[in-house]
Amino acid sequence: MIGFGLGFAASALSLLSGNTISINGTAIGGWAGVWTVTVACGLGGFLFGVIWALVFRAIAIASGR
Repeated sequence: MIGFGLGFAASALSLLSGNTISINGTAIGGWAGVWTVTVACGLGGFLFGVIWALVFRAIAIASGR
C-alpha cells in the first residue's frame, strides 16, 4: 500500500506541475501516466515485501535447526 501511495503522490504531483512522465523513452501523458507509475511502484513495493518475507522465513527456519 505504501508503494501505491508513493507512486500516486509522486506522479500526480508531476502531472500537476506540467511534466510528462517518461518510461523507457516513451512519453505517457495525463492520468494514464499517473496510473502507470502508481501500478509500477505498487508492484515494486509488493515484490520488495515478498523478498523480505522470504528472507525472514529462511532465517526463522535456519534458526530453528
